[in-house]
Amino acid sequence: MGTDFEKFKLDAGQAFSRGDYAMASSTWLKALEELDHTDDKDPRVALTLDQLAESLAKENRQVEAIPVLNHCLDLKEKTLGPDHLEVANTLNNLAELYYSVGNFEDAPPLSERIMGIYEKIFGSDHLGLAMISTSLALIYHGQKNFAKAEPFYIRAMSIKQKALGYNHAEVALIMENYAALLYETNRAEEADSLCTGIGTVSGLWKSITAQTSQTLTQGSLQGKLTPWRGKKRP
Repeated sequence: MGTDFEKFKLDAGQAFSRGDYAMASSTWLKALEELDHTDDKDPRVALTLDQLAESLAKENRQVEAIPVLNHCLDLKEKTLGPDHLEVANTLNNLAELYYSVGNFEDAPPLSERIMGIYEKIFGSDHLGLAMISTSLALIYHGQKNFAKAEPFYIRAMSIKQKALGYNHAEVALIMENYAALLYETNRAEEADSLCTGIGTVSGLWKSITAQTSQTLTQGSLQGKLTPWRGKKRP
């Protein structure tokens, strides 16, 4: 079984490298079947699920990739613990899949979980936290959930100001978007004070809001799941 798995792994990797994602997906499925009677603690199981999900996503089969990553997440949480960096990596991939199919309800809680793991591992001033905070602020802002968006803007600004300096372009962009929120919540004086030194708020936020709103109103997810695993794995 080990030899067959290694062959499937090699073939799948080569197919992925040359852009033949359909072949990569089908080969990773074969590799998963080879591991059907393997203990879930075997690291090859999680590896195979990760790679299968990535191949499916590259095929634009994101809806099918989601249950694969959910199973991988469950496996990693049980074998590595809920706060392991590998768990955060899978949460990140799963959140990206949700965002890619316009699921803005299930993705943000995953991003918030990633922040909790990053903070435990890297500390409260890690730039990765600022990146996730910015994304969550924009998502909640686009949903008009101002109360949830505001603390994420503030946290992102605080981290990036410490790491990059007050006058950095990334800091100014966050401040600009936060100022837009303040204007929308009738706090013009706070917004004007924030904009001192970064100029007036541009039309960037309106563009982001329009794109987010369009994605949110595209409707329910479509498509049916197809089998991706052996009988053993739920």
